[in-house]
Amino acid sequence: MADGAVVDVVLPDGSRRSVPAGTAVGTVLSEWAPDRASQFLAASIEGAAVDLAAPIRAGRLAPLTFEDKAGRDVLQHSSAHLVAKALVETIPEARPTVGPPTDEGFYYDFDVRPLTPGDLDAVRASMDRSIRAREPFRRRELPKADAEKLFATNPYKLRYISEVPPGEPVSVYDTGDFTDLCRGPHVPDTSWLQGVHVLGFSAITPDAADAKPLQRVRGVGFPTRGELDAYLKMRAEAARRDHRTIGQQQELFFFAEQVPGFPFWLPHGMVVVRELEKFVTEHLRAAGYSEIRTPLLFAKSVFETSGHWEMYRENMFTSEIDGQEFGWKPMNCPGAMLIFGSRARSYRELPLRLAEFAPLHRLEASGTLHGLLRVRELVQDDAHVFVTEEQIESEIRVLLAWIRDAFTTFRLAWSYELSTRPPKFLGEVADWDRAEAILERLLKESGVAYRVSPGEGAFYGPKIDIHIRDSMNRPWQTGTIQLDYQIPRRFGLEYQGADGQLHQPVVVHRTILGTWERFLGVLIEHCAGRWPPWLAPVQVRVLPVADRHAEAARGLADELRAGQVRVEVTGSEESLPKRVRTAEVDRIPYVAVVGDREAADGSVSVRVRGVKEGRTYSRPEFLAYVTERIRKREFDP
Repeated sequence: MADGAVVDVVLPDGSRRSVPAGTAVGTVLSEWAPDRASQFLAASIEGAAVDLAAPIRAGRLAPLTFEDKAGRDVLQHSSAHLVAKALVETIPEARPTVGPPTDEGFYYDFDVRPLTPGDLDAVRASMDRSIRAREPFRRRELPKADAEKLFATNPYKLRYISEVPPGEPVSVYDTGDFTDLCRGPHVPDTSWLQGVHVLGFSAITPDAADAKPLQRVRGVGFPTRGELDAYLKMRAEAARRDHRTIGQQQELFFFAEQVPGFPFWLPHGMVVVRELEKFVTEHLRAAGYSEIRTPLLFAKSVFETSGHWEMYRENMFTSEIDGQEFGWKPMNCPGAMLIFGSRARSYRELPLRLAEFAPLHRLEASGTLHGLLRVRELVQDDAHVFVTEEQIESEIRVLLAWIRDAFTTFRLAWSYELSTRPPKFLGEVADWDRAEAILERLLKESGVAYRVSPGEGAFYGPKIDIHIRDSMNRPWQTGTIQLDYQIPRRFGLEYQGADGQLHQPVVVHRTILGTWERFLGVLIEHCAGRWPPWLAPVQVRVLPVADRHAEAARGLADELRAGQVRVEVTGSEESLPKRVRTAEVDRIPYVAVVGDREAADGSVSVRVRGVKEGRTYSRPEFLAYVTERIRKREFDP
């Protein structure tokens, strides 16, 4: 670029600046927001994440902080590099393989002898030295041949290098004396990693049939030590609430090593799933949705049309049938498009709201699987709404209202994240700009906190991601609302307008709770397995004091069942105090005790979960109380 050349950038507040070519991205952002510069981990230019040291390019520029998913990923990935550096310094013959960020933090896999606790102590000490030394993350780009020489003794890195297209450079990062293969970006230097903590290590065997066992080091990173300390304190409480443990205790679900990432739902778990479906379905009916069911797999050509084959292929399961390649659907979008296009459509049919609860399959990396929070088979409260341009705003307002009602029911705080055009996208920039402007205007109207995450949109359109915070103030991303001009165009979808002409519909992709699996994993930990009565697999447990009270106990249970209450009766073999304690451990909302007095006068002695003092009801009073709490979907018993 010629001397004196300038680059035009658009900043997040819409302001425009012309800056000298070659200026570091971080410098531009620091001058724009000096009071927040210490929070900027990296940056985004036209949706592509870059280092703060990268030279400026023309386009939309935004900082990435720990509040952004992309920013969190940068810090976690930099933390993984720090671990790799420290482990190689501790055990020089160790060969790093891959170290990605995850929803829970990060991991790095190593081809190395079995690790010991002493090794981890040495790794932590080495990390501390690097952090104090403020070692920069310096990016270099090498010709492919030079990169192959640099990593000649590491077959794992050589495999990744072989996948780089011919003619493209290979990027590496130097941190002190350590060099690793990486696309980046990273934080500026290791002093930004003071909130990094190594959680532990384990042996793993990769999915490939001929793969060697590896050692996986797991960790988590935060911008400050104070945030890390708060996380570690919360983590102790989270361990007591772990949905995998509670899932086993309450016989909700389990996983088997023969099918990693595929949950087995048990009877109690299916009760909760069906109640969630009922909760969502009531809203769907009220809002004018119709339910559909589409096939689980489609020919490759369908996913080529939708764009998934190009953009999502590596996360799809595939099968060959009669010499033709098929993909197991990772999303419901293609099926909904085919239904809309199956016959001529009129503007009178719009909005056309199609909901689908169908199993989806995603080939998640084995290292990212985590109970119900990350699975390979999932069902979500999914829907596709086909609208005219004029109907977009009213439809999304309805969705934002439903989000408020839904998460208030579960006592979950929520906020929004507007994710904009990614580096690889379908369609025209003008369509994206229009869609992003509509979504941001509606978010401002909602009055709910939101932030903008540049470059994090879906490949077919911008989206509003829904973030919730549980009772331990942990953030989770669940549902999403996506505005799509691209996929209906690729499928050639049209409707006849009032003017007699053919027009292309816009599609609103939306899921509110997200997947049943992830949402239930979050909800179990949010309420520590103390289900709201309407969701509890067993809502009332009836305890006869002695054998002579069994008939009266069964009669009470029959009345409750007639009122659509889920109830079970225990035998009297164990002492009453022990059975009451068992019910407390099982987190049963209501425990009804039937003894001599209750059998004689038709009353019920009731213990409500979380309430110290018991209370006596007549049977009709108790039935009315319980059924009303369930009907209103109260959170507490």
